[in-house]
Amino acid sequence: MTPGHSEIPTPHNDKDDESFLTVTIRQQRKWLILAASGLVIVAVVATVASTSSATDETSQSAAISQLLSYTDTKFDWLDIRNWQGDNEISATSFASSAFKPDRIHVSTFGRPFEKSPVLRTTPGWKGNRALLIEWTSYAGSDTNIWLLPTSLTSQFHTTAWPKCGEYDIFEMFNGDAAIGHKGTTNLWFNGGLEGFGQSTLHMSTTKCFAPFYPNGMNRPSSTSQSAQWHTAYGAKNAMAVVFGTDGNGKFIQQIQNPKIVLGPNSTVDIETDGANAAAKIYTNDNLYWGVKPVGGCADGYDGGSPGFPFMTDDFRLILQEQYQGTFDVTNFKVFVKN
Repeated sequence: MTPGHSEIPTPHNDKDDESFLTVTIRQQRKWLILAASGLVIVAVVATVASTSSATDETSQSAAISQLLSYTDTKFDWLDIRNWQGDNEISATSFASSAFKPDRIHVSTFGRPFEKSPVLRTTPGWKGNRALLIEWTSYAGSDTNIWLLPTSLTSQFHTTAWPKCGEYDIFEMFNGDAAIGHKGTTNLWFNGGLEGFGQSTLHMSTTKCFAPFYPNGMNRPSSTSQSAQWHTAYGAKNAMAVVFGTDGNGKFIQQIQNPKIVLGPNSTVDIETDGANAAAKIYTNDNLYWGVKPVGGCADGYDGGSPGFPFMTDDFRLILQEQYQGTFDVTNFKVFVKN
């Protein structure tokens, strides 16, 4: 981190030239000592006279130098007015009892699990950003947390899907098995369906499938577009999903139990030290979100930039209980890249 630098003007006086130089050298030496110790100087303190504008610029530069990678948007996730159901139905019409002072209690809202309604945020977010969500699932739950573009008012019965994109942050499969869909198994954790959730990316066409690499992927990744995450009923879960850009292109990376570092002015960093991170899913000149852009996986490919659809379109959070339990969302943050 490089501190801000500005010249500090002082009235010229021949008598004071030596003392001013001494003070300047002393200040620079002090900065080097403090910097080597890992300390951060917020403002330059000196006995030299300066104009108020120069002082303000120095303070602002120093403050800016400390800002971290993301800014918290302060999205009010506990305000029911920021949520709706399918087809833009007001959340107050079916889920008013779900919103507590410190959490959202997600259930089937009195309906059969096969017809469980969804809760979706009214706004969505695009570009370089990161989402953080925390929750606890309870006995019998088939917890589903995912992202869909705001252009979809309903996920199903539309020709726009999957080209429009879908990213499943955490999908359990109890309810799927109950209605006969038994294709997904617990790959890494030697247990049943209640012991894990899966993150999966959908795009292009229904004929696009990411190949499974049982010996070529590092856990928790299971394919180039998916990963499995260990959980247990009653356990606290935390996931960050980062939509970013680096030297290899644009990417999506999911991180279980990330470290969130707090900085000034509502800025944060997201660190993977001690966390469980999946491989990055890239779109670039060779890959279309983790797969070769050929055949059924070519539709929508833009060469990797600007990164359709996950970087170019607004995506909102979706919550749904798909079996006979419940789950509590206890935190949701939206961070935008600085």
